[in-house]
Amino acid sequence: MNTLEKVNLAILLATIAYIIAINTLLSATDQIAPALRWFITFLTSVGLFRLLIIIVYWVLRSSDTLLAVYHQGRYLKGLWTYRYEVEGVPHMGVWRIAQDLSSISITGYGIDSSGRIDSHFRSISQLFEHQGVDEIMFARTDTASGAEHFAKTTLYIDRLGRPNWRSGPTFMRAQSILYGHEEDGVRHADIILRRSEPGSSEARIVEEMCGAGGPDDVIRDLASFSRRRPTRSGVDSREQSRGLSVHPTTPPPAR
Repeated sequence: MNTLEKVNLAILLATIAYIIAINTLLSATDQIAPALRWFITFLTSVGLFRLLIIIVYWVLRSSDTLLAVYHQGRYLKGLWTYRYEVEGVPHMGVWRIAQDLSSISITGYGIDSSGRIDSHFRSISQLFEHQGVDEIMFARTDTASGAEHFAKTTLYIDRLGRPNWRSGPTFMRAQSILYGHEEDGVRHADIILRRSEPGSSEARIVEEMCGAGGPDDVIRDLASFSRRRPTRSGVDSREQSRGLSVHPTTPPPAR
């Protein structure tokens, strides 16, 4: 039984308790006919059940703390950064994760060394469990060419890494397999995702990802992109970088 089923069961039990109580109360008077008594019990119990569902769901959705308690090790809502490497060259970006009681959606973008967006993506499925791991499907668009690709991303969530009971995991590993266009079959492995600190702006996060290396490092990274040899799929490694990878908020130390 999952958490949502437990919540619904608790609401149902509360409604049954109300039915027993109101029926006992109405049975104590002879002024109400049995048929009318059952009609009143039925209408009020249905209304109560519906009202409890609306109130409980609204309360859970409106509080990040309650959502964290509800989802526990699967509470991912917030901003995440990602990072991975291709032949020693780091690639990075931002995930925006929206989550409520029963659904999750992810949008985001990849950035180059100077902080410019080079790709953007969105989830096109819900997070589903497959053979003990969590998977989700993405559609990704290359900013320069406009070509759309698809990816299946497997998430390895560190469910035990919650700082406290009011928060979710802060660290994930992932790998993505790309489908479509020239990148069909390309695998982005060992993607590192880290949750950003609450209240951090995207602008600040991008500055931290790209600004710590300094201008010399940016020039070196851009030059390394141009020197990349084509991969087995004929795609430059810079093109491969525009995927669904993640990087830690802490940038590499300045030289």
